[in-house]
Amino acid sequence: MSKHTVYFLSPQQQRGLMAEIWANRLKLPDWEIRSAAWEQDSFYSDTPIEVMKEIMLDIPEVKPRSYNLQEVSEADLIIALHDGDFEQGDIPSDLPAQKLLRWDIRNPELRSTNSLEQWALYQEICDEIAINIKKLEPYFRSEYIKNPVS
Repeated sequence: MSKHTVYFLSPQQQRGLMAEIWANRLKLPDWEIRSAAWEQDSFYSDTPIEVMKEIMLDIPEVKPRSYNLQEVSEADLIIALHDGDFEQGDIPSDLPAQKLLRWDIRNPELRSTNSLEQWALYQEICDEIAINIKKLEPYFRSEYIKNPVS
């Protein structure tokens, strides 16, 4: 049986990487979990990973990826993490709507230029993302997904 794929997309990938790490913690053997940045010249910060290290001792290996429409479109589920106040119109319009979920998750890089405030915001969104992932766990583990009707 082939694995299902979920893609977590965000403009600069920080929030997407956080979601990928949380989803990997569910240990879903039937799912390939990936994240990517939809902005080609995206800024990358280690802050989200450092924030997550406060919570987790062992961070799963994740690597930043660039947005590839063909690869992302083949995913079973696509989750776009965007800041509804600043990035609503930034979500790529070519994503398949029937597979797309939108999570309004604040972008600390756009909300503040102060590094301490950004750190605090990353701590908050880390929790928000974890809760959203946990809410999706029944979907990831459902029998319908494991054995789709042909």
